[in-house]
Amino acid sequence: MSFDQEWAELKQNAATRMRLNSAPTLETNPTPTRNEDLIVNDEELGKIGHAAYLLHRNLTADATHAQRQSEAAGKSLQGDGFAIGDALSKFTGAWKKQVGTLLDGCAHISNHLDYSINSSRKEDESIETNIRASKISEYLDVRNEENSPPKPNDGPIM
Repeated sequence: MSFDQEWAELKQNAATRMRLNSAPTLETNPTPTRNEDLIVNDEELGKIGHAAYLLHRNLTADATHAQRQSEAAGKSLQGDGFAIGDALSKFTGAWKKQVGTLLDGCAHISNHLDYSINSSRKEDESIETNIRASKISEYLDVRNEENSPPKPNDGPIM
């Protein structure tokens, strides 16, 4: 089979599996809902955020242990005149930067998901309150400024 034939077959297989505006749910018995583009449960976000937090916590402990050991080995090897000691010291510097980037990413994910859950909850409460208030207004005879009768001149009250 030529590359072009194989590529065309792979594209065709991918096209048959592709589903736009949907994603598989994690529920064992998913219930059909309206035609939403994206549905995210707080519980699912919480699990992802917690996993990011655990990764951050464990990586912090494990990475610093590995870094200290590597720095000590690099200094020891340099002191004994081995060129690999300098390379190991440079490697631990790069390791520290990469671990820092990964830790920042984990913290960002965890914090952002916490913020998203709280922000979404507050937004839902605000929308619910606004809907309730609009329903109340339908049942009350609330006049706006355009439809209200003219006010009498306010004179002195005796």
